[in-house]
Amino acid sequence: MVARGARAQPRTPPPELPVVLGEVETCLLPTGTALRREETIDLLGQLMPDSTIFWRERPISLAISPPTVEGVDCQLKVPTRTSVRAIGTVATRSLVFGGRVLQSSSVTRVVAGANGQRQTWSHYLSRAGVLETVSKIAKDTGTGVAEGFLVPGPASDSTLDLTSIANRLLGRIRMDSRLDQRVPLPSEATRLRWAARVDRGNPPSVRFRLQDDRVRAVLVTVGSAAELDDVQRFCEDLAVHDWLLTATSAAIDQSDLFPPGSTESVAVLLPVLRHLAHVWMPRAHTPPGLRALWDGLEEAPGLTAGRRGLVDQVRDRVLVAALDALRHSRTMPQD
Repeated sequence: MVARGARAQPRTPPPELPVVLGEVETCLLPTGTALRREETIDLLGQLMPDSTIFWRERPISLAISPPTVEGVDCQLKVPTRTSVRAIGTVATRSLVFGGRVLQSSSVTRVVAGANGQRQTWSHYLSRAGVLETVSKIAKDTGTGVAEGFLVPGPASDSTLDLTSIANRLLGRIRMDSRLDQRVPLPSEATRLRWAARVDRGNPPSVRFRLQDDRVRAVLVTVGSAAELDDVQRFCEDLAVHDWLLTATSAAIDQSDLFPPGSTESVAVLLPVLRHLAHVWMPRAHTPPGLRALWDGLEEAPGLTAGRRGLVDQVRDRVLVAALDALRHSRTMPQD
């Protein structure tokens, strides 16, 4: 029993939950030539008329649309306990890199709800890209949510499904009438699923894993909650360069279906040199505070070294085929 007149004890504030979840879908822009600045801005501008498109020209062009917002009421998987219910919004934006590569990028920041009670939708819609927990949380919930999000496998009907949200925007852009659908080389989209959390006082770190031919999982840790805002841009950059590696490797594999040096083999490889070889620019658009993350990726899995080896292989195959064709033309009897 509490004595009358005793002061109420202050409520213990909820544990901090600094974790961000995201997904990036990346594919070749379905057009025969690279888009110029005006064309890119026109394409992305139709997502939100009268909005401003971010544009950066050098060292390679980058266009980013304003985010669209979608409301969700979902469960967040946690490996060591029951799932956590969260309500809020997911922010999704579209990007065009080098006039050639298209991306759809969805993100949401998971925060602790103020009182554990569901709020009105107007409250959630006023906070773009924020999910508030409704379930009770513990000190390690943030770590569990990040790990649970990266567990392989499709989302269930009730769990957070960023794949569907990102794919809807990607499909909308790919089918736009402004694009001529003349794809210069066959390639598949890749999916980079990422989670970021805070490890206070420690330098940023990244863990990159291939889950299958198309899906990658990335865990980023940063030293402060303020650095979480930059992780999405880093992961979008990483997704572009991973897709470039994947598309180049796939082209080599497809060329192997034909005799070496044949017209069919060269027809598969040439578009890689014409449309993709110059687009490799790691770090170029990564925020300064996270550029050091590329150092580890260059050591293992060695992204730039791997890309250099693939492009050299493509060039060598095309060059050998050209030399063989030239030698053959000179040895043919003249009429």
